[in-house]
Amino acid sequence: MKIIKYILITLLIFSSSCGYKSVNNLESYNFVISKYELNGNKKINYILEKNFKRFQSDENDSTNFKILAVSEKKISAVSKNTDGKVSTYNIEVIVELEIFKKQKLVDSNIFKENINYDNLNSKFELKQYENILLKDLVDQIILKINNYINFL
Repeated sequence: MKIIKYILITLLIFSSSCGYKSVNNLESYNFVISKYELNGNKKINYILEKNFKRFQSDENDSTNFKILAVSEKKISAVSKNTDGKVSTYNIEVIVELEIFKKQKLVDSNIFKENINYDNLNSKFELKQYENILLKDLVDQIILKINNYINFL
């Protein structure tokens, strides 16, 4: 029994200082967004705006960017059942990004995420589920955008 206690204490000591560090925090990014302009889907733009505001500053810095983003949401039917009703949908979120530094176009890229989901009997529940999926897809794109801008 004492051996098990010693092993557990030893594991606790070594695992407590594993060097864990949060990846998606503001301190890990070294860029500033001076301006941003968003066009396209309002729901997507609202989520993107919350992200870009986190990095916004008026300081003149060498890592100061201006962002132009055009967002789009596409919902399409993937499969239908024998009655001709849609049984599976696909939602795709597309964000076209242009990044400017000192009034010059530095880079442009297109970020896409999509997912298939089943149809629901209740249209209200289906719309709520689509909103949840949309937020998740935009959050994935935001992570990609932040990492992409960080390495420019």
